[in-house]
This record gives sequence, structure tokens and C-alpha cells, in this order.
Amino acid sequence: MRPSPEGLHVDDALLARRRDASGTCDPLKTRSAYFTTNDGVRLHYLDAGQGRPLVLLPGWTQPAAGFFGQLAALSDSFRCLAVDLRGQGESERPAFGYRVSRLARDCLDFLDHLRLEDVVLLGHSSGCAVIWSFIDLFGQDRVRAFVFSDEPITFLKRPGWSEKVCREYGASTKGDEMFAQAVAIAGPNGERVLSEFLSREFSSGFPDSEVARVIEGSLKMPRDAAAELMLSIMQSDFRDVLPRIRRPALCIGGTRSHLGPEAMPWIASCIPNSRLAMIEARHFVHLENPGQFNSAVRSFLEQMENTSD
Repeated sequence: MRPSPEGLHVDDALLARRRDASGTCDPLKTRSAYFTTNDGVRLHYLDAGQGRPLVLLPGWTQPAAGFFGQLAALSDSFRCLAVDLRGQGESERPAFGYRVSRLARDCLDFLDHLRLEDVVLLGHSSGCAVIWSFIDLFGQDRVRAFVFSDEPITFLKRPGWSEKVCREYGASTKGDEMFAQAVAIAGPNGERVLSEFLSREFSSGFPDSEVARVIEGSLKMPRDAAAELMLSIMQSDFRDVLPRIRRPALCIGGTRSHLGPEAMPWIASCIPNSRLAMIEARHFVHLENPGQFNSAVRSFLEQMENTSD
């Protein structure tokens, strides 16, 4: 570790240079820091650039470092802040709090820590669920816009739902299947189960070394904590939140995602002031196709900056 000019610390291994379509992320310009939540948990975040705050929330078990392609591409215009949620990445791993609502409170604590206002919240996968919970619990007064990337509005199929409705919601799992998945993740073969699950989330042409990096970062989260959080995510249903979103929103989906082609368009159709971008990729759109992902986010944010509420 070495001190940065701002007095924070930069971990040379964690902040190794990563390339994407826009260039190179310089570790000397990416700050690594911590804050403490209101229940005493120390969480880590990455901080790059200046301007309107763009807070990036990763998906289930994923580290903030997975957003390096976005920090590299967007920190020239925005202050990019990628957060390691509790139990994930470089954050503390407490024995409690692995619920979507608690992660939403952690997000509020982060905004309070840096005294952030008028922010853009960007979530990938279950990071979207954290944002939807944040809206439900804490409102939207401190938010300028949202970016939602490849997350179903609910996972669990309910009796009476048609196949068409399930495709639109992204609902793909029955209750017994949900519990079986959680048991497998928390069990003695949990690392193998998680590794196989994540491997299926990438296109065949995506580099094996990058898939391995994603798996390595994911396995930092304790298996029992990952299982608890999985149950919380999969039992959530935020359909009633979408029509109440009053800020501009960009909804991004992968054309070959396991969600199918209807889930993200349906979510976009429910948000009054939203835009849809379907990008050639599987679930990890920001990793598989960072050029198009970053371009869509930049275009949306620039248009937002030029448009009054």
C-alpha cells in the first residue's frame, strides 16, 4: 500500500491496470478508501474522477473492481464511485446483514459519508435490486438518475402467472428450486457450484482468464453469506416500485442474457421517463461489451445533463 496525494491509499495489486475499449485505468488516479455503516461495518469503495457522482453497485458476490472498465471510461466526466457491498470484495465480512434492505441502507450510509447529493445510481444485476429497495425505503430526493443493468424484477414464479408474464418479469425459479440453490451455494461444494454458475454467465468467446478473475473475486464472499443474500434477492418483488420512479432511467440488457429478451424492455416500459439499450452480450454486459455499455451510459448522462427536470 502507498499513500495517494489525497491521503487515501492505493493497493497496487487491487488497482492493477485494466484495459477496455476506451483506454487504460491508471491506478494512481483511482483512490481506495473505506467508510463505516451505521451498524458498524467497514465497507470499501473505489473513487475516480471529478464531477457529478456516479455510484456503481455490483451484483451478487461481485467486487467493485469489476467496474474498472467504467472507472476508466467515465471518470473523465464524472466522479465514479464503485462500492464493495458488505461481504464482497475488500469490504468487511460480518456475520449479519445479508438482506437487500440492509444493503440499501448501506448505500444511504455511503451517500451520507461523502455528503453526496444529486447522484446517479448504477446497478448491475442484484445491484439493481439494492437500488429499487433504496427507492422504496429512502425515496429519490438525492438522486438525479438511475441506470439498471440486466436484473429481473422478481425471480420467483407465482401460481397463475402465464409464461408470457414470467418472461416479462424475468421470473424463472420456483420456491423449492430457490432453496435448493441456496443450500448448494452454502454447502461443501459451494465454491464449485458458484464457479460453474458464473462460467455460464459469459459468452464462449470471452477470455477464460477474465472469467477466472470474476470467479476469484466472487469467492471472496463467505458461502453462507452468499446463500443468505441470494435468498433475500430471489424473494424480492419490486414491480410496484417501477411506476413510482420519477427520475430519468436507463435500462440496459444483454441480448443473450439468461433473463431473456423481454425482461429489461418490460422494466423500461414501466418506468415513466426511461430509455432502453439492448447490447450484444450475456449477463455481464459491462464486462463483455464495455465499449457499447460505456457509450450508452455516457450518452444517457450527457443528455440528462442537458435536460432540466
